[in-house]
Amino acid sequence: MTSATAQNRDNLARDFLPAGYKSTILQQFVNSLGRWQDAQILDIGPVCQENITYFAIRMRKHYACDMFLRLKREGSKGLSSGDVWRHLDYPPRNFDGIQLWDLIDHLDDGEVSQLVSLCYSMLRATGLLMLIAFEKEPALPTTSTFVIGQDYHMSLRPQPHLKLSWHCRHNRALMSLMGGFNIVKSFQYRNGLREFLYEKPGLCRDE
Repeated sequence: MTSATAQNRDNLARDFLPAGYKSTILQQFVNSLGRWQDAQILDIGPVCQENITYFAIRMRKHYACDMFLRLKREGSKGLSSGDVWRHLDYPPRNFDGIQLWDLIDHLDDGEVSQLVSLCYSMLRATGLLMLIAFEKEPALPTTSTFVIGQDYHMSLRPQPHLKLSWHCRHNRALMSLMGGFNIVKSFQYRNGLREFLYEKPGLCRDE
């Protein structure tokens, strides 16, 4: 049973989080991957049943690896050794799409570079990488799950057990960390959230 204190804390967090919105980048991400009947995607966000169900019925294979929780567990050890990335031990050129959510907002520049390099390796040629970034740290800096609803609507669900650092960046600083990826589209919403869609270069999809 959820205590009244926990409910009040969650309600307070929602009051300080950006309002939900309809995601144009998610729509393009899903529709583009839908051209492949055997599409495989990797979701590295917090475990969310709605998101698992959403992707599972649209893609042939959906893999989930909660890097937010792993970052929290590894936080006291430090990430300089790169050991946290051992959890992303998938074969090269294995995925058509990777959903990063807002993970990079909780990584420093060196960690982002390590993650981007891993994603580049794990994606097939022409594979897509979607990420979300806060324009600035929320008034109440609670880590949240982005929850997919109907008609590409996104809402935020506070995760107060995930206490992660914040590294918000302006667009140019963020794009400078994206390695060899090509930008496909970006969109900034009135609630201050930004979404980006990147593609791994290639003439055709790896088989």
